[in-house]
Amino acid sequence: MTAVLTLLGAFVGTPAAMAVDDPDLTSFYQQKPAWEHCGKDLQNSAGTDSASQPPGFRGRLECARLEVPRDYRHPKQSTMQVQLIRLKATGPGKRLGSLVINPGGPGASGVNYLIDSGSAFARLGQRYDIVSFDPRGTGHTDPVSCGSKLAPPPGNGSDSLAAKEKRINEACGRYSGGLLRWVGTPDVARDMDVLRAAVRADKLNYLGFSYGTKLGAVYAHEFPHKVGRMVLDSVEDPTKNTWQTALSQARGFQRALDDFAADCTHRPDCPLGTDARKAQGQLRDWYGKLSDHPMKAKGETVDETSYVYALREAMYSRSDWPALRQALAQLRRGDASGVLRMSEAGGSSAAREAGVPARRVGQDELPSQDQLALRAIACRDTSERYDGGDYPRAEREFTKASPLFGPDIAPTLLDCYSWPVAGDDASREVAAHDAPRMLLVATTNDPATPYKGAFNMARELGNSSIVLTFRGEGHAAYTTGDPCVQRHVDDFLLNGTLPKGPVSCG
Repeated sequence: MTAVLTLLGAFVGTPAAMAVDDPDLTSFYQQKPAWEHCGKDLQNSAGTDSASQPPGFRGRLECARLEVPRDYRHPKQSTMQVQLIRLKATGPGKRLGSLVINPGGPGASGVNYLIDSGSAFARLGQRYDIVSFDPRGTGHTDPVSCGSKLAPPPGNGSDSLAAKEKRINEACGRYSGGLLRWVGTPDVARDMDVLRAAVRADKLNYLGFSYGTKLGAVYAHEFPHKVGRMVLDSVEDPTKNTWQTALSQARGFQRALDDFAADCTHRPDCPLGTDARKAQGQLRDWYGKLSDHPMKAKGETVDETSYVYALREAMYSRSDWPALRQALAQLRRGDASGVLRMSEAGGSSAAREAGVPARRVGQDELPSQDQLALRAIACRDTSERYDGGDYPRAEREFTKASPLFGPDIAPTLLDCYSWPVAGDDASREVAAHDAPRMLLVATTNDPATPYKGAFNMARELGNSSIVLTFRGEGHAAYTTGDPCVQRHVDDFLLNGTLPKGPVSCG
């Protein structure tokens, strides 16, 4: 596939050798980051999970800034400061350099992720410095801003869904217009190569989740001879466009919910009864009732959108199914507090990291910064632009795919309506025939990045990469703690040993 260059003045598709050897980039590639203890303000910006990290964990975190060109084609015109973070290797064992990780999104902060979840990489962290960063437009790296409050619609009335998205996007253009054309995945991949040089690595060792798999694949496409040991977990499908990806997510979440309902009916504490078909009907019935008559819990309104978001949050990990059963049992008794709790939990966890949209906001509200960053990067990474005329068909198709999740996902196709800069499809180019083989990890019932995507990615890479299948539920297999998955991933990243062919766990 040939990349479509529609972005005015954008830097897309430059060969890696040109980027590395360009004299104008020499100073960027020769940087030595000034690592120092991460300040309290930065550490406190992360979520509450950091409190559960081992004693002394925060004291091991170091932060630095990395200067990169805003436009790699004109590197001297303007620069950006990428926020870095690392967790130094603890030993024992011979140090292997740095392992760069990306949690996904797009829009998720790699800095906050490492602060919150660094202990998940304890074994790898014995021999690697674990390094992460906030990609341009996110977190602490020139975050996309669209103002503090959305202007009301003309005439102070209500407007259509498409018109609301247009107002959001016009605000983003006013506040971040000079940034938006430079936040695409190919530019972030180039930043990652400058990071590779900054940590004194000849090859990039990398572990990426969800959107992070796309970023890793684009890096391999652009810098095939700079790829070291690379693991892509919960793999995005480069063969699908925006519409197809969103539709596959609706189907994926529905499959996961079907599995939850079937599992629930065999448990004594199931609030859905003992018949799987009736259980599905009960789940849809609660959706309808909350749509017609929202409930109150802890002073907050719990409506059908809150309900769907709670269901969706629980689909990321089978370990959350008991909590969902409890929340639904409370709902049956007229108490929506459990649904509210699970709905709120989703705002800073796997849903964001998987690139799944957050709950739709009110008439005059703006999405959160991470959701605005997701929008900016996603719209930069596609030439597709859908409008209100496309929405009825999307709503029909998505609702048919999933009566519960489809209506919530379909509106995201309007996110790029009247986006202030053009996009292109260069980030779907992932061919990396000259890159070393990678390990791709795919979960059979992953709702956000469906299983087949890993095989499509392996084919498009064209370098005989190996797919590791995790037969289970959820998203991001390595962090589920499954010992088989972790053994294979660790063996590759620590010892360079790949399975001899496709292998399964679970």
